[in-house]
Amino acid sequence: MVKHHSRILWFVRHGERVDNQNKAWKLTAERWDDPPLSPRGHQQAREVGLALANEPIDYIICSPFTRCVETANGILSVRKSPPPVWIEPGLGESLNACMTPPGRPTMEQIKKMCPYVDDSYVPVYKELPPEIGGDAGCIPRTIKTLRTTIETYPTGNILFISHGSPTAACHLAICGTWKYVGQCTIGKVITEAGIMKCEYFGDKRHLSDQTDLHEAQSKARVCTSEQIDDAMKSVNGL
Repeated sequence: MVKHHSRILWFVRHGERVDNQNKAWKLTAERWDDPPLSPRGHQQAREVGLALANEPIDYIICSPFTRCVETANGILSVRKSPPPVWIEPGLGESLNACMTPPGRPTMEQIKKMCPYVDDSYVPVYKELPPEIGGDAGCIPRTIKTLRTTIETYPTGNILFISHGSPTAACHLAICGTWKYVGQCTIGKVITEAGIMKCEYFGDKRHLSDQTDLHEAQSKARVCTSEQIDDAMKSVNGL
């Protein structure tokens, strides 16, 4: 639990990736760790946008990977007054699932994907530190990113758009448990009387197709309790 001004924090994982449908995509991709959304992923993003269309959102903080930027663009495509999108490498994919260095697009490429990007934002991380411990390796920098942005911007409603493991790390920071959620599901954390309360996390009621959302980590990437505990030793909780 953390004391802050009253507001809402939203958490959305990116939509379905093209390589979720086409496993051969990576074989010829220049940046194999940066797949775009599939047609279904774009539809999922629009459905998130419709679900949040009447919710006051002051700014979006988004991973720089293509699938997250496209998700942000889809969400904002149905809003009358889109808030700015701030690109934050600290919300990027777990490095154990990335190229070295990560194959994210340039800021110029990102702005072409999403015209709502405001590049005046100063990110918590410009480059990510090395990570160990599988997907759990993203926990320290994700929690630092979450803590820093909440402290730097103490008012206003924020939508965080990220990946499976960093989103699980956000739930760990706020609620104390690692919760891996499905693609384009929604989490809502309310600050009431200065106390953070998770109303829901990983909600999929807004999706027209709620099947095969990749809600579980693969056996090769699943985090053990020991890995999570080790990562948390270097973190001062929110």
